Amino acid sequence: MRPLFEWLMPLLAWSVVIWRAPSAFSTRASRALWATFVAGAIGLSTRPPRIAGFLESVTGIGDVTLLIKHLAGVAAASLLLDYVHAIHKRPGQERAARLRLLFTGTVMAVLTALFVFVLPHDYTGAYGIDAHYGHPGVQLYLGVFYAVYAASSVQATVLFWSNRRNVPPGLLRVGVTCLAAATANGLLYTLYRIYFVLREGDSTVLDADGNPVPLTDPLCELLPAVSVVLLVLGVSIPPTRALVRYFRDQYALWRLHPLWADLVTAVPHVVLGTPTGRVRDLFTFGDRSLDVAHRAFAIRDAALVLRDDTPGEPTSGEPDTASAADRARTEARWLRLSVQQRAQNLPAPALPATLDRTTGGRTPREEVAWLLRVAAAYRPAGNAQAAGQPRPSMR
Repeated sequence: MRPLFEWLMPLLAWSVVIWRAPSAFSTRASRALWATFVAGAIGLSTRPPRIAGFLESVTGIGDVTLLIKHLAGVAAASLLLDYVHAIHKRPGQERAARLRLLFTGTVMAVLTALFVFVLPHDYTGAYGIDAHYGHPGVQLYLGVFYAVYAASSVQATVLFWSNRRNVPPGLLRVGVTCLAAATANGLLYTLYRIYFVLREGDSTVLDADGNPVPLTDPLCELLPAVSVVLLVLGVSIPPTRALVRYFRDQYALWRLHPLWADLVTAVPHVVLGTPTGRVRDLFTFGDRSLDVAHRAFAIRDAALVLRDDTPGEPTSGEPDTASAADRARTEARWLRLSVQQRAQNLPAPALPATLDRTTGGRTPREEVAWLLRVAAAYRPAGNAQAAGQPRPSMR
């Protein structure tokens, strides 16, 4: 468990720092969240022995990683509060942010003073403190850190959880829930760590180098890792919405393309935007929602033009109880025949009676969903070019 935590967690945190680096130049909330991960990544990076040894050799302080870890933890907790207050949009944020900054700076100064003047430093490494949990200075030092961290976790949890009500259901709410769970888990870790330290007392076992064997157990390693994973999920899930929407729209464009290509060949003036090829669509990046809407509008407009070209009244033959799948297949067959007739300069066939009720969706989303049904049942006419009518440029 420890090697996994020592190396994987810092790598995960730094990957988020790099990924979200552009957000450091955007809104205040985004800057605070990015800085939270920077502080967290710094704290987590003190765990690997090689990095701890390097820091100790550079500073000349044998257990400096202990101080760095706790200062980074205090900073991360304060910055996360800045983030959740920024998204919560409560009045008086500027004054509250200044007070938090002052309080955080004071706490970090107190921890530094206690570390320098009160803590015993007879062992190297961040776990040197494990040999002195009964020391009054150590108890004061840890008491300050745990109290601040627990209070920040409680406030962040309450704010994240209450903010869920202002977030629409979906991936964004899931992300906020993950952030609330991460801070709640941080509180759980703090309380458990206090209990564990009080239960275990001082370490009396030394390793081969003469350093105390860390007082820890699987939960002390697992809970911080869970918080890191939940935080990463919380900030990763909302942007995933855009990625999911992009692939969903690309898939819709791919499925609609054969139907759209035949219809705009038959009725070229309904084309919206610049026509592109089916394969080239796959290499077009950015938001494709408007392209999907344009394609759906073009298909429906072409279908309406073809309906106006039909002779006489709609025919009967489909029962009133026809299912949506049956009506979609009926419209697909009628559109295929209409395209074939149009290619031969003939009027479109009579409209089946069941299509009087097939008006598509009442909203753009419902319309796209309906046309995807029709496109799934549609078979390309394939004779537009044979009849001498050019297809629209797909390049």
